[in-house]
Amino acid sequence: MNNELHELLYYYNEEGYEGYDLNEVQLLGKKDFDRVEQLKKILHHEDRYIAYQAMLILLAWSIPEGFELLDRFIAEKWDEKESFEPHRLYGEDNVYDIITNALYISTFNGKSEQELYPYIKQFLHLYDDRFFESHLKDFLLKKDCGPLLKEIEQALQTALENQRYYQASQLFPLLVHYDKNLFNLYIGIFRPLIIQDSRIMYSIEEAEKIADTLI
Repeated sequence: MNNELHELLYYYNEEGYEGYDLNEVQLLGKKDFDRVEQLKKILHHEDRYIAYQAMLILLAWSIPEGFELLDRFIAEKWDEKESFEPHRLYGEDNVYDIITNALYISTFNGKSEQELYPYIKQFLHLYDDRFFESHLKDFLLKKDCGPLLKEIEQALQTALENQRYYQASQLFPLLVHYDKNLFNLYIGIFRPLIIQDSRIMYSIEEAEKIADTLI
């Protein structure tokens, strides 16, 4: 990667602090017009990973061209052709989770969660056989996603069927957050699964805390 591309994707300067980090670029308050135009051009780069990184920035900044490439990314199943965000511990591609984080940032730049529902629904549809670490869960919990309750529950059930037990359990607190009556329905399912993955206990404890606050 040449220096020009590197600075375009990673260089940030906010409140007198300088550095190189794509995540910080996504969070920049001031969006330079020339930089936006250059990022739009990179969306057509022959290296899909570079195009993908430009897309993450433009998504976070609520630039329409970023969403256009996201539509292509999903429709053409880029993630099945190469790995974009291999997880440091588990090796699975965490790409849709990272994209969700960019969508979350976009809600602070003019996008409403309702506008993003179609993407979140698609990601929930993929939840049973793709890896999601935490960003999708955070989006669903921090934003008003009550209208997606059926999709969340379906994603949990299909993840269970595909033996992604911990990933399924991450959605348990969300179900309780939007409908406390679902706690009793699923607690009996997840408790026996702790033997399969001890991390499920964290999800149960979170669901219990949410249920307690809703009493």
